[in-house]
Amino acid sequence: MSKDELAIYFDGEGADLLLSKISELLDGKGNVEHVGCLRLLRGDPEEAMIELRLNVLDRLEMKNNSLLLDMSSDALEYAFHQLTGYFFPSEFWSFSREGRKYDTQVFFGKLTFVKMTFLTPA
Repeated sequence: MSKDELAIYFDGEGADLLLSKISELLDGKGNVEHVGCLRLLRGDPEEAMIELRLNVLDRLEMKNNSLLLDMSSDALEYAFHQLTGYFFPSEFWSFSREGRKYDTQVFFGKLTFVKMTFLTPA
C-alpha cells in the first residue's frame, strides 16, 4: 500500500460491532461513535481506537493510536452496505487528509484465520 492508502481488516465480530456503530450514527442517535481495535505496526499489534464522526466532509486524521474518520451520510451508508457482508469492491471511500496533496483511499477487507493442524509422528 502507498502512503495515500489505508487498509482496515475485519473479522466477523469486528465488522458487526462497527456496523452497529454506523447504524447508530445513521439513525441520528449521536454524532460520534468509538470502536476499539488493534493496529498492526511493523508486525506488532497495539490497542487503538477508531472514532467515527458524522460530518458534511469526508476527512481522515491519524493521531497516536487513533484513527479519526469524519464521514458524510453517503460514506456511512456505503460503509453500512460494505459491512453487511459484501466487501466488494474492497475500496471503501476517499478521505481528505490535512497536509496531503492527494486523498487517502480507504479499503475494507475480511480478516480470516486459517486453522492449522499439526501431525506428529507415531
